[in-house]
Amino acid sequence: MNDRKKWFKERKTYLGGSDIGCILGLNKYRSALDIYLSKTTDVNEEATSEAAHWGNVLEDVIAQEYSRRTGYNVYESQGVIRHPQYSFIGANIDRWVDGSDGKKHILECKTAGFLKSKEWGEQGTDQIPTTYLYQVAYYAAICNVEKVDVAVLIGGQEFRIYTYKKNIEIENKLILAACAFWNNYVAKGIAPETSSVGDINNLYPESNGRVIEADDQILHEIEDLKTLKIQEKEIAKLKIDKEAKIKSCMGDNEAIINQDGELLATWKNGKARKVLDVKRLQAEYQNLCQQYLMEKMGNRTLLIK
Repeated sequence: MNDRKKWFKERKTYLGGSDIGCILGLNKYRSALDIYLSKTTDVNEEATSEAAHWGNVLEDVIAQEYSRRTGYNVYESQGVIRHPQYSFIGANIDRWVDGSDGKKHILECKTAGFLKSKEWGEQGTDQIPTTYLYQVAYYAAICNVEKVDVAVLIGGQEFRIYTYKKNIEIENKLILAACAFWNNYVAKGIAPETSSVGDINNLYPESNGRVIEADDQILHEIEDLKTLKIQEKEIAKLKIDKEAKIKSCMGDNEAIINQDGELLATWKNGKARKVLDVKRLQAEYQNLCQQYLMEKMGNRTLLIK
């Protein structure tokens, strides 16, 4: 088993700093259900986004720059640090820091796109995105440190340092939330309430072939959905008709303005892009394509009769 697979296997045994914000509904990309499934099933967590990849690549660069600017010695932590009371609560900190007061504190290294710069407040404060604030407070509680520095590289060219100072009230709430989530859901094998269609699809990806009888509530929901679908078709037709009239009016022209010169609409060609000619590839290299075919379970589709 390689180190990465070993790490993912161990991640299933505790709630980490990146999990706590998801549990509390602060992460728009991952929900509490996603965390539950990652701890209780064989769901594949190995896919890494482009932003996360570069965050990992630049971690050491950011840590070195932090050390250069502060004069502090920084070094990596070895393995997961578990909460002294709750083994299912853990921290994977980026770096330990030898502070000037002789006490150790934590350094977290972050990257942020230029458009995200508004989410970061005045340097030296703890005015950072809430999900990061809760992450470092969680780490402070687990590791029992007085502060956590957050070094962030914004837009690849602006370096800032923020500081979280121990807040017992916040830290206690986070530990209680983690305990409740683990004990009420993960330990019992009971999924948390779903909060989106995506959550429901993840929770029930495959039908069992059985049939159930609708109660009054579901009958009502189905009738409402039928009405909405009819309205949706009518609105879609109106939308197409309106777009057609506007495009016909514009003809070959790229934009349209009002009498005051304000831009009302544009109709431009998208940027040219290269695409793979799959049909030609399959026709000319049929045997080769066959070697790379894989079976993928079809998505469930809700059809209202």
